Amino acid sequence: MANFNLPQRLDQLISNRVDQVICGGIDPFCLNQLGSRGISVLHNVSGEAEVIFNLFLKGRLRPGFCCEKRRRGMFCGRKKGPPWRA
Repeated sequence: MANFNLPQRLDQLISNRVDQVICGGIDPFCLNQLGSRGISVLHNVSGEAEVIFNLFLKGRLRPGFCCEKRRRGMFCGRKKGPPWRA
């Protein structure tokens, strides 16, 4: 999908029946474009993919969630979000 433009990427997501996207960052325009096509976005999420995916499956993942390794173990919680909301 790297060579696709935005409309082509959106069409590809729709054709693959994607209804949820988890991402680290997204601009308001793309957030709106996905939403207008019925794709919900969990944005401003960061951490290891396996940890984030397991939290998603448990229903515990929210926009602005951060799960990172620190000196004293793992930190998982909310980080400061973007100035817009999904």
